[in-house]
Amino acid sequence: MALTTSNQAYIFLATVYVGLLLGLLYDIYRAFRMITKPGRLLLAVFDLLFWILAALFSFAMLFKINGGEIRLYAFIGLALGWGIYSLTVGSIVVRFLVKVYEIVSNVILWPIRMIKRGIKWLANKIPREKFTKSEESNNV
Repeated sequence: MALTTSNQAYIFLATVYVGLLLGLLYDIYRAFRMITKPGRLLLAVFDLLFWILAALFSFAMLFKINGGEIRLYAFIGLALGWGIYSLTVGSIVVRFLVKVYEIVSNVILWPIRMIKRGIKWLANKIPREKFTKSEESNNV
């Protein structure tokens, strides 16, 4: 299949876009790792799964865009897109995602914390002397 220059330009720009998407997916994964802090073994498994999914996503997009033809400029486009994303907004997105998680988890956990505080407050209001004297008389 003969490719025109405009088709090649379209393919290149589409692969740059796919590279940007891969960068975003990687930052979502990075934020997930920062939040969950998995152990070394689980981290290795997650890394392997991410790269398998990234490769499948890349090849699916290349197949859709380019009919499955592998060209050097397609890989350059992927790398360029990922690089542009990483250098421009990558760290901002990770910080944003972690902050959103912290806010959402605080909102969700707030009622639980309030219930725990109420239980502790009630426990402190109950006189302990009655419990300790009855326990001592039972032990004799």
